[in-house]
Order: sequence, then structure tokens, then C-alpha cells
Amino acid sequence: MKIKVLLLSLTLFACAGASAQQISPITKAVLRGYQEILNENPKDYSTLYQRATQYYNLSMYDEALVDIVKALEYTPEKEKVLRTDEYSMLADIYIQTKEYDKALTAINNALALSPQDYALLYKKGNIALYLNRPDDAYQSFASMQRLKSRSQEAFFGMARADIMMNKTEEAKELIKQAENADPSSYLTYCRIGELYEDMHEDENAAANYLSAFSLADGKSSRPLESLIHLADKNYPAVEAAIQYAVSRTSNTDPLFFLQASIAFNSGNYRQAYDGFTKLLQSKEGQIASVYANMAKCCIALDKIAEATTNASLAVLKENSVSTQIVKAEAELAAGNAAAALLAATKALHIDAYSTKALIQSALANVALGDAKAAMQNLNEVVMIDPADLRAQMIKAYVNFNMLDNAKEAILEYGRIGNTLDPETFNDITYKALAQCLAGKKLDADETMKRALLNKEDKTKDDYYMAAVYYAQTGDLVKGEEMIDKAISLGYQNLYNLYSNNTINLNIAPLRHLLQR
Repeated sequence: MKIKVLLLSLTLFACAGASAQQISPITKAVLRGYQEILNENPKDYSTLYQRATQYYNLSMYDEALVDIVKALEYTPEKEKVLRTDEYSMLADIYIQTKEYDKALTAINNALALSPQDYALLYKKGNIALYLNRPDDAYQSFASMQRLKSRSQEAFFGMARADIMMNKTEEAKELIKQAENADPSSYLTYCRIGELYEDMHEDENAAANYLSAFSLADGKSSRPLESLIHLADKNYPAVEAAIQYAVSRTSNTDPLFFLQASIAFNSGNYRQAYDGFTKLLQSKEGQIASVYANMAKCCIALDKIAEATTNASLAVLKENSVSTQIVKAEAELAAGNAAAALLAATKALHIDAYSTKALIQSALANVALGDAKAAMQNLNEVVMIDPADLRAQMIKAYVNFNMLDNAKEAILEYGRIGNTLDPETFNDITYKALAQCLAGKKLDADETMKRALLNKEDKTKDDYYMAAVYYAQTGDLVKGEEMIDKAISLGYQNLYNLYSNNTINLNIAPLRHLLQR
């Protein structure tokens, strides 16, 4: 019993920040303790359940599955509460492994033991949505609503199911009820916005995200992220919503700032440039963040002289890591490597662990021909963030092209190429490029082909990165095709299209095929 008590107290701390790859000493001690108990009694179902929970929290789903199946085998039928929890855990594991049919079976077994369980009904409804079974999903959410008449989760769930069944008017009525249930929460309007996106009513979605942004009052980035995501695919809808809001208030500066920031972050640089220009015409808008964003915008539009001017003004207004990094980027784009290095160095004096500043310093050192200093910068980046594939790509380049160390470069490319399941399209591109540069062209082409086929909602930036891959690996026809797709989706980064020569990570080989 002493071991069990100790394990229960330690479990609260064991999983903080842990993963299947990084297990803390405390977590290891907890797992050893569970094993000691199970060595004495392999059928200790409560310990099996607790260990399954521990494994689940560590994202070790295979191990969790083994334990929870055993726990269900040994848990007596009379232990209904525990068996319900075990089936619920089993469903969670199957959700994580994307085995939704099995997850539905598990949650149905849990509901057979506890048919009025609100949380289980919610889980079943969402599983049914994953399985594209909107009728079943609607019934689960409706059961929730019968348990709690003003349940937002139930209203939103039923609305989503109705949308899947093309019952838009019914969905809108449920949306109204969800809004009335909690009209003062920014999350309400974030979720309403998502439903309007599902109905392809982007202007209504944008209006609700704006309401969420106003209510969040800086407490959450979710409304702004939603607006940026929507602007990435339909900027006019977001702009129309903001313009309507501008017409309804005299305090326009915050809305102009929001409009320009959304335009910039969604890659609509011409609109962002116009927005930041308006802001800088007022005294209230002449602040460091506006000058810095204007500088970034000018870089993207290939207005490099204007970019350096705005970056310098940003630094004058505020000497910070972010403004010095922008200064370094602008100076490097202008070909002023020494000035770029100075700005990056100043940023590192403020924050020695800024990976962005370290990469800018490395790029400046590369431009200055100082391979040793560049390598020192890049080694620090990799120590701070081992998953930074861009830094590793630059590091391999320095080894191959500046230090004449082909062996280490090939090893570096091999490590990048062996990266498992990169999350971003940029990282997928780095992986494919590394595979090619390591001599595995067939694998590289397959990596990029699979990414283009599998990734849903590919953006203009994704197609640009695909063009980088094909340009750098010699398939100029395919590269031009990718650039055409990027531009057709509204790609506006003229610097990347016509000027950017960042090592191994540009479209320079096919640039002669482009027309301004």
C-alpha cells in the first residue's frame, strides 16, 4: 500500500512536459513502482488502469492499450464505475490512433454501463462526426441537451451534425441558442465562426471572429489566429468584416492595426502595406511594432531600401530582440551583411537563447565568409531546439560549401532526411531536400509527392516551398507549376519570387522562367 500511496502523489507531477521520447526521472520511478505492484499481482486491475492512464498521458498509446485491455479483462462486472472509466480510456486511445470504429464500440460499451453520462455522450457525438455519421452524432448531442437544457456543447454538436446533413437553417437556429447560452464568452464566437466557415459563409465567420477578438481583449490568441487562417483563404471576407466594424466606430486605429496585421500574417502584403501606411500617418500608429511590421512587409514586397528605413525606425522606438531581428533581416536582404550581423548580435545581447537571432547571425556570418562563426551560431540553435530543420539545413550547407567537409554534410542531410513525420510543410520540404542532397533522390521525390497529395488545404506558401524543392533538385517544369499554383492562390512575396538567394532554400534556378 505504501508504494500505491507514493505513486498516486507523484503522478500529479510525473507527466508535466513529458513525452514518449522524454521521460522524467520521477515518471520512470512511477512506472517502476507500477511494475513492482504488478510483479506481485499481475491481475491488479486498478494498477493496470492507473498505468494505462500514465502511458496515455505520455502519448505511449501502444503500451496504454495493452494495460487497459488487461484491466478490462480482470475488473469485476460489479465495478461499474471503474469499467466505465476503462472503456472511456480505451476509446481515447483508439481516437489517438485514429481507429474510430473501435473507439465508437468502446464508448458504446461505456454508455451501456452509464447511459446518462454527459461526457460520454459528448465523446460519442464527436466520434460519430469523425466517422461521418451525422445522424448518430445528432442523437448523442440531443441526449446531452436533454440532460442539460442550455448545454452549449450540445447545441454546437447538433449544429455541426446538421451542417453535415446540409440542414443549414436548422443549424443556424441551434447557433442562436448556443450564443444565447453564453453571449459574453469569446469562445462562443470562435466556435460560431468555425460553423459559419463549415457552411462556407466566410463573411459571417469573420464577423464572429471579430466579436471574439473584441471579447478576448488580449487574453487569448485564438480569435486572431482564426482571422488569420480565414484571411489566408479568403482575405476579402475578413477585410469586409473589418471595414464594416470601422464604419461603426470612431476609434479606427485598433481596427486598422488589426486589418494590417491580419493581411501581413496571411501573406496579403500589398493590403498590409496600405494598412501600415495609414497607421503611420497618425501619431498613435508610430510605434515600434508598426515600423517593424512595415519593414517585414517591405521586404516581402521587395522594397528593400524602405524596409531598412522602417527597421531602423523600429529599433529607435524600441531596442528589443524582435526589432533587432527585423533590422538584421532587412540589412541582409539589402546585402549589408556587417550591419545585419551587428543587429543580430545586439538581439543576442538581449536574449542569448533566441534561435531566430542566432540564425540571422549565422546567415550574416555566411555572407561574410566566416564559416567558423556561422557554425558556432548554428550549433547553439540545434542545442536549444534540436527540431529546427532549417538551422540543420544551413549547417549542412556550411559544412559542404565552406568547410569542405562533405562527410559531415552528408551525415547532417541524412539526419534531416530521417526525421519522422514532420509537422509543417516547410519541414517536409527540408526533409525532402536533405534526402536528395544525401543521394536519395527517389525517396526525396516520394516524400514531396506524398506531401502534395496528402496535405489538405494546401496554402500558397506550401506551393512556394514545393517550388523551392523542385527548383533545387532540377525539375524546373514542376517547380514552375508549383509557383503558378502559389501565385494563383494569391502568393505576394515578391522578394522570395525574384530576389531571395538564401542558401539551398530559394527558387533561383527557375527564376528566369518567371515574369514580373
